[in-house]
Amino acid sequence: MLGLGVAAAFGPASAAAGGPARASDAPNFLLIQVDDQARNSFKPKFMPQTFERIVDPGTFFTDGLAAPPLCCPDRAGVLTGEYPHDHGVYSNDPGYPDLQDPQDTLPVWLRNAGYRTALIGKFLNGYTDVAGTAPAPGFDRWFSFLFFPRYYDYRVSDDGRVRTYGGRRSQYSTDVLTRHARRFLRDAGRSRHPFFLWLAYNAPHGGTSRLHPCQVGQAAAPPGRAVYRRFAHSALPRPPSFNEPNVSDKPAAISSLAPLGPGGIRRIRHIWRCGLGAVSELDKGVGRVMSELRGAGELRKTIVFYLSDNGFFFGEHRLAAGKSDVYEPALNVPYAVRVPAAYRRGAAPPRRHAVVTNQDVAPTMIDYASRYLNPIQTCAAPGDCRRMDGRSLAPLLSGPGRWPHGRGVLAEIADQPRADYHAIRTPRYVYSELATGERELYDLHTDPFELQNLAGDPADAQIQAELAVRLARLESCSGVAGRDPATAAPFCE
Repeated sequence: MLGLGVAAAFGPASAAAGGPARASDAPNFLLIQVDDQARNSFKPKFMPQTFERIVDPGTFFTDGLAAPPLCCPDRAGVLTGEYPHDHGVYSNDPGYPDLQDPQDTLPVWLRNAGYRTALIGKFLNGYTDVAGTAPAPGFDRWFSFLFFPRYYDYRVSDDGRVRTYGGRRSQYSTDVLTRHARRFLRDAGRSRHPFFLWLAYNAPHGGTSRLHPCQVGQAAAPPGRAVYRRFAHSALPRPPSFNEPNVSDKPAAISSLAPLGPGGIRRIRHIWRCGLGAVSELDKGVGRVMSELRGAGELRKTIVFYLSDNGFFFGEHRLAAGKSDVYEPALNVPYAVRVPAAYRRGAAPPRRHAVVTNQDVAPTMIDYASRYLNPIQTCAAPGDCRRMDGRSLAPLLSGPGRWPHGRGVLAEIADQPRADYHAIRTPRYVYSELATGERELYDLHTDPFELQNLAGDPADAQIQAELAVRLARLESCSGVAGRDPATAAPFCE
């Protein structure tokens, strides 16, 4: 099987601004991935540095999705460009041990093409169980949490050497990751090789905290009391789906939930405010990293991604926490890409409403890199190649571009306590089939907060049937039409 011949699939290998392509002009890639950040905290008032440095000069995807909305399957999709049924990771447990062909991944492809590669932060759940302190395939630089990531009192593998961090303010993990990312970028500025840095923060994931009231379970840890106090009176968002009055049309796992009482709402409010404290420090880290890029002379050559591995529930549909259910607060995540002028024609579109996913990250990087280097093969060895299910975002990042109208993407999760499903998300609809036999269908144009389940309604029988057919195809899809003509399975359309 041939790998991804990007030059053939996406146009001639030429510099975006005109003129011949040169290997020395190949773009760098910085992927900033955060953990459990919902769209409700992804706002300029909470993240001024991120918006000033990435979102405002880049492109914000209003329909950026985590497919599926769960840490390890989502990150496996970033790593491979594939859906779970192709890469093998359906849940957090066991996570990485289920990954098919772990030697055939994005960092391997880029390193083989001449990139310096680094992972700083959180990798895939279960990786330490398989490899201990050793770096994952393809990474030259490795600074990764061992076992469970934390804000304080954690251990990391520093290129295979175990380092232990305690409870001092200087050991707050968000800041430690930022410092190591800046060092990598400083070194990269002195190198003639392009780089790929996956900077994976733990924030604003919940965890243990010594700070009251952030000791409440599932709460993120701000770096200190002063940071928490800045948000101690922030109002908890209450969309129409908050503590949904009538959940009788939802699957049994949701319809059986009791309404949230005053104590439960207070707990969610504490989690919200603690999370804002963690997001605030995360935002400062993003600002420092972007300043380091500029100081190293690499900002004009670096394509920057910002996305979350899933969202989070803050009382929507009576869900007091969590992220894996296929509702918009978990599925629709912060997602922005900044492309320097040298790699696009015209101004960056400020917003795009196309449906995009975590599976699109790898194809996008391979597309841009292949315009300046030899077309990069997504292969571990000749004949052992991945057929990425995602698409390059390049047509959406540089003026008018072609994109599949009504694109449907797949979210599939297995072995979760409540959520075990296959679902399709299009620009208008989300339709899911649960392992219990239950079905959900929502029209996001008329019902953006998913209050009325249309599954089984005779008036919507035709659209449900059409989505069910599309979903069945996605469940066994592989690759994208035109990229690999030898693919026999249905394409991921």
